[in-house]
Amino acid sequence: MKKLKSISIILLSIAICTLSVSPYFAAKAPKAPKTLKLSNTANGIKASWSKVKGATKYVLKYKKSTAKKYKIAYSGKKIKYTDDNLSPGATYKFKVKAVVKKKSSAYTKPATIVYLDKPQLSAEELLDMNGITLTWSKVKGAKGYRIYRSLKSQNSYKKIATIKSGSTKTYLDKTVKDSKTPTRINSYKYYIKAYNGNYSSAKSNIASEIFGYFEDEDTPLYLTIKKGETYKDIYNKLSSYYATGLVTWKTSDKSIAKVSSVGVITGVKKGTATLTASVLYNDKVHDIKIIVTVK
Repeated sequence: MKKLKSISIILLSIAICTLSVSPYFAAKAPKAPKTLKLSNTANGIKASWSKVKGATKYVLKYKKSTAKKYKIAYSGKKIKYTDDNLSPGATYKFKVKAVVKKKSSAYTKPATIVYLDKPQLSAEELLDMNGITLTWSKVKGAKGYRIYRSLKSQNSYKKIATIKSGSTKTYLDKTVKDSKTPTRINSYKYYIKAYNGNYSSAKSNIASEIFGYFEDEDTPLYLTIKKGETYKDIYNKLSSYYATGLVTWKTSDKSIAKVSSVGVITGVKKGTATLTASVLYNDKVHDIKIIVTVK
């Protein structure tokens, strides 16, 4: 009986110990985030990852592809982070893990990206009316550039060219056309992206240019620009007949659109204003109206 009692006590003790430590053994390490995505932005490389249920924080690490060790880029509760402490043109690897109640998951498989700066773009119509020339800043690490264009105030941009050289910095768009309206002017907008293989930079700034000449004094020119945007070549869009005269400028509302003495138009705030270019030619003043919509 004593032996049986001793065995019962031992079994009971084992059961109690098992119950007391089982929660510890039951707490498994959390799973790593399922996805980790990288993209170039105007401010650096953006990393975003999928949420892990119950995660108290995430740890994001990165390194140059040539470096041996990873560094911590971010530690916190968010599921995205933008790193701006990077070298343009370099290749980077990122990985992330989740932490749940002090238990860490494994790191995700490293994701790779080439850091490409945002290009700076400008557009100018050729004086010989042969097209619009685009010029941009060279992006370190770029293997080429993709050019996108939209007509007038539309936001539906379409790719019109792919430049397969990272050292190229100009492109002549010969496909632009005059409008069929009496003003013979079309307004074009462009942006470009640098690329290296499957990696692309953020969009460049939007560069705007109008193509054609203004030839009808009685028909106003309609122009759409953004707040803070400027047009510097309206004067050159007047026909050669008017351009030979002395032009003075005024605006109906300078709080919406202002114009300088040499015809530089600037969008100040949303709204519509009428600009007047008064041209003195052969002792006669010709008033040309420009309706400017600021968005």
